[in-house]
Amino acid sequence: MESVLQNLNGVAELLAVARSEYVSHWDPETVHRAFQWATYFEHLHGRFRTNTRIRKALGDRLVSINGSLSNAFELYRELGFEDLGHCRGVLLASLLSNPALPKTVSDTLFVRFRPCCRDTTGQRDQSDLNHLLGIARLKAASTVLSHALKLERRTATNPYLLLLDPVTETEGEMVLKSLETRMRCPSAFPRDELVDSLFAQLQQDEVNRSDFSKILAAVLLAKQTSTESGAVDLALKWLLSNRCQLQTFCHRVPCALLSELAHRYPSFRCAYLEFLTKWARSMEYDFSCGAWRHGSSPELNWKELLARFRGLLEGPTLVKEATETALCSLKADDGDFEVWGISVWTDLLIALKTM
Repeated sequence: MESVLQNLNGVAELLAVARSEYVSHWDPETVHRAFQWATYFEHLHGRFRTNTRIRKALGDRLVSINGSLSNAFELYRELGFEDLGHCRGVLLASLLSNPALPKTVSDTLFVRFRPCCRDTTGQRDQSDLNHLLGIARLKAASTVLSHALKLERRTATNPYLLLLDPVTETEGEMVLKSLETRMRCPSAFPRDELVDSLFAQLQQDEVNRSDFSKILAAVLLAKQTSTESGAVDLALKWLLSNRCQLQTFCHRVPCALLSELAHRYPSFRCAYLEFLTKWARSMEYDFSCGAWRHGSSPELNWKELLARFRGLLEGPTLVKEATETALCSLKADDGDFEVWGISVWTDLLIALKTM
């Protein structure tokens, strides 16, 4: 019995490590051994679940283990006797929710536990998957209800959040957590390369590729802890240093989100105004219809350009003043005309005043 109690200590420590950043050092062989231990305790649970004396001994030992491990591991999840009955499911859920999990290990897990997997007898073995699916359903329901309850209160002061659907907002939070975890893990690579690597992986997925700009906006707009602010700064630095990505970002993200980012981050405000300035300078006046047009890109139209500047002018005072100053300065440099159809800056100011 004493050896069983000692092994119980070991499996509890194993599950604690599976939820920590130390899992970044695991390889597929380590994961295989971890699931062997989990399977062993599922068998023990099945064998002793009706034995009151042994159940009490294991339960008492888990209470003691929970006390010591909760002090050692920040994200420790307390264990009870019933958790031993689906130990593989607990382990699988802990690993898949851990952003520090290496890709080679996650690939191994998805192959190992895909729905068509069979055990050694040739029968489908989905007990751990069923446990994981149950957790996923509860978490999804909780997320939807939580979002519904919070939405009205949050959007009363932050209406831009209506433009971030719950899925994109959650993806942004997950990317932020993953980036923060990578920054805390020892690495021989510079931090800039960690960001490059993570964002490159995101864009390899066809689905993520089309929504990447909004996911990145969610990262930059996420409610941050003090430790995560460094990760957000790193993501912003990456965006501003990649001209192509910045242009795509400014095209695809809704005006209200861009205006909020311009308010939060002065460096982004400067970059966004520069983007709009280049857009306006590329417009040509069509005298035949009395309108400004873009020669090569129909999507870069006058109406959209006006909407972008209007979004900034309707923003916080600091953003509004910076935008007005930039437009007036550009108008003055272009001849300070007061009539329509000569200077794009004059016409922008006239149009914005009438809106």
